[in-house]
Amino acid sequence: MMRIIKFSLILTVSTALISPAIAWPQQQNSASDSKEVVNRIGKELGLNDAQKSKLNAIFIDERKKVEAVFNEERKKLQQIQEQTRASLQAVLTPEQMDKLDKKMRESAKSNRDPKKQ
Repeated sequence: MMRIIKFSLILTVSTALISPAIAWPQQQNSASDSKEVVNRIGKELGLNDAQKSKLNAIFIDERKKVEAVFNEERKKLQQIQEQTRASLQAVLTPEQMDKLDKKMRESAKSNRDPKKQ
């Protein structure tokens, strides 16, 4: 029983840690970021305007594909979390589930807080 709780806690906390990592590429790859990258590469490689435009289109296409992958993976992680939670609720009493929820929130918070690391 304790192993199940520890495993579930680890899974939930690790998923909470993964979620910000999944969102990071989407936040970092806005259209303006693509143009900045293209401009920097353009200067370093001596690209003309046509090449810069094509590179920008390539990076925008890449961003869309990467976002689609991350969105799909996020859905899979959410499904796993929901299944795990349902399994835990089938085993634990409501009071135990509340305690576990509190413990997981505290653990996730301390893992995100750089002061506590």
